[in-house]
Amino acid sequence: MNRRRIRLALLAGLTVMLTWMISAALAAAPGVSFRWTVDGKEVSVRLFERKKDQSLVLFVPGALKGKDPVVITDGKNDLVWGEETYSNGSVFPAEKYLNQPAEMRLSNNQKKYTVTVMEGSRIPAMFFNVDKTDLKRVTNQYKRINKKPVDIKEKADLVMLAGDGSINAAENITSFKTHGNSTFFASKKPYQFKMEHKADLAGMQKNKTWILLANWFDISLIRNQITYDLCREVGLTSTPDCRQVELYVNGDYYGTYLLSEKIQLKKGRVEITDLEETLEELNGKDKYDAAKFKQASGKGICKIMNWFNIAEEPEDVTGGYLLEIEKSLQFSMMEDGAGFVTDDSMCVVVKEPTHAGRKEVEYIAALVNDFHKAVLKKDGVSPKTGKHYSDYIDMKSFALKIAVEEFCANYDVRAASQFMYKDKDSVDSLIYAGPGWDYDLTYGVKDDGIHNPLKEDFVLTRASNKGYLYHWLLTHDDFKAVTRKYYDEVFLPAAEVLAGRREPKAGSPLKSVAAYQDEIRESAAMNFTRWTAKAIPDVWDKSGRTFEDSGAFVIDWIDQRLDMMTEKWLAGEDKK
Repeated sequence: MNRRRIRLALLAGLTVMLTWMISAALAAAPGVSFRWTVDGKEVSVRLFERKKDQSLVLFVPGALKGKDPVVITDGKNDLVWGEETYSNGSVFPAEKYLNQPAEMRLSNNQKKYTVTVMEGSRIPAMFFNVDKTDLKRVTNQYKRINKKPVDIKEKADLVMLAGDGSINAAENITSFKTHGNSTFFASKKPYQFKMEHKADLAGMQKNKTWILLANWFDISLIRNQITYDLCREVGLTSTPDCRQVELYVNGDYYGTYLLSEKIQLKKGRVEITDLEETLEELNGKDKYDAAKFKQASGKGICKIMNWFNIAEEPEDVTGGYLLEIEKSLQFSMMEDGAGFVTDDSMCVVVKEPTHAGRKEVEYIAALVNDFHKAVLKKDGVSPKTGKHYSDYIDMKSFALKIAVEEFCANYDVRAASQFMYKDKDSVDSLIYAGPGWDYDLTYGVKDDGIHNPLKEDFVLTRASNKGYLYHWLLTHDDFKAVTRKYYDEVFLPAAEVLAGRREPKAGSPLKSVAAYQDEIRESAAMNFTRWTAKAIPDVWDKSGRTFEDSGAFVIDWIDQRLDMMTEKWLAGEDKK
C-alpha cells in the first residue's frame, strides 16, 4: 500500500471519528441534564438516547451513589418523569428510579420517551469539559491530518471524583486527544490527556500525562488491568499503573475506561537517563522538535535506519533509550519516528528520545543488531564481537516478560507493543525488557487459527521468523533454565493470586480475576448499555459476548493455562 492510499485510509477513518464526535454530542435528549455539586465543583450528566429504540438512559456515576442531583432544564419547561414533575433546579431522587423504566417528557412537549436510571460501581469518575464550540475549526484540523490521528488537540478542564465521591483532582487540561493505532478506529475511542499541573490521579504517581484505554476489543474489560498489575507484581515495575474509571465528556457518558500511566522516561515510570533532555539543551527545544526526518540503509550497522538531523549531539550517546519492537508495515509508515530494522528483520522504533539523531540511532541500532545476531546463533555468540547474548541483556527481566507473554498468549507478542529500555553505560550497560503494554488481545479473546485454543499449547515456540526475538531466546537452554527459575520463584506465586489460589499480598493491587470483575460489575452494565458488545468485531465468540461470560472465560483460561505451564514449562516441555 503506497503512502497516498495509507493517508486516504487514515483520513476516511478520521472523517468517521468526526461524525461520531458530532453525533455523540447530539445523542442526548435536548434541554435536560442532571447536576451534582461536590466541594464547590459542579459535574453534570445528560440523558443518553439509544438510537435503536429512542429510549433514554441516565448514567449515574457510581462515585455519586446516594447523592441526588438537581434537574437542569431551559428554565421554561419542567421535566415530567412518570407521575412526578420536576422543575428547573429541583432535587431529583435518582435512587428512587434506579433500574425502573418509566415514561418521560418535557412539559411543553407531548413526545414521550422510555427512560431508565442506571448507576455505576464505586470507582473514580472523570468529567471532562472539552472545547468543541468552534466546529469549523475542529473540522479543518481533521482535514489537515495526513500522518497520525493523534494530532488533534483540544483544551479542556477536568473534575475527577474518587470512588467515595470526594474530589480527587480539578485541573486545567492542556491537551485532550485521541490515542492508539488500530484502536483509534474503534467506535469507543482511547484518549490521551495532559494536565497543566501534576496530580496523583486515583492514588497513582503524580504526573501530567495520562492515557484512557477504551478496552474496546475486551468484553471482560479487565485484560489490560490484570496483566499490568501482574507485570508490576513480578518486578516489571516500569509497567504503567492503572485504575478503572467512568468517563464523561461534555456531560455525555462515554463508558468504563482504564486510566493508565503513559510509558515515559519519568520518575516512577521508566527510570533511566533522559537523553532527550540533553538533546533539547544542546539544540534548543524548537530546533530539536523541528528536526527533519531522514531514512537510509544501515551502512553496515543494520538493514535500515531512521533518524533526525540534529545539529548538536552529545559525546555520550549510550543512553537512555526506550525502544519498541513493532510490525514492519507500521515502521515504514513512521515518517516522524526514529528507529531501525536489524539485519534479520526485527523492526525497532526509538520511542525516546523522540527525535533521536544519527549518532544515537547508529549506537543503539548497532547494539541491538549485534545482540539479535548473537541470539540467532546456536552458541549464542555474536560473530562480530564474540560476546554472548546474555552479556547484552538483563536475563531476569526478559525471562519474566516472556513468562507474562506466554501466560496470557498475547496476540501481539511477536511483533508489536514489545518494549525494551537501556540506561547510559555509566549507570547500567544492559538492555531490560519492559514495560508491559497492550494486553487487550490476550487470554484467548481472538481466534486466528493459531491462538485458539491455546490452553494446551505454547505461543512463543511455534513461529520461527528471525524477527521474533522471544522465540529465539527460548531456543537457548541457558535462557530456558533462567526462565524456569523465575517462573517458579516469582511468576507462579503471582499468577496463583489471579487464579484465586493464593491470597493477595498486603498493599498489592493484584487480586483474583473474580475480584477485578466484582469491582466494576455495575459500571460494566452501564458500559454495555452505551456500547453494544455484539457490535465489537474480532472477538472470538467462544470467549464470551457478555461481561459475565467473558470474565468467566478469562478465569477458566487462567486456571487451565497455569496448570499446563507449571507442568510442562517447569519440566522443559515447551515445544508443541
